[in-house]
Amino acid sequence: MARQRIIGKIQPIPKVWLSKKELAAYLGVTTRYIEMNINTNPKVDIYRPSERIVLYNKENIDQIVRRSKI
Repeated sequence: MARQRIIGKIQPIPKVWLSKKELAAYLGVTTRYIEMNINTNPKVDIYRPSERIVLYNKENIDQIVRRSKI
């Protein structure tokens, strides 16, 4: 009899940094809104690995949205 290999369930790693398109879809707004309002907000954690790529911290965005009184 051959030994059976037990394979565990793979847990997905939660995404921490979002692209502009992903952030727009997550917030339900356009990428233009992100460029005009989110990029100019000094409270938003932005990571720029290159000149063209901008990444946004999802946890930071969640905190800002929770604190806003909309």
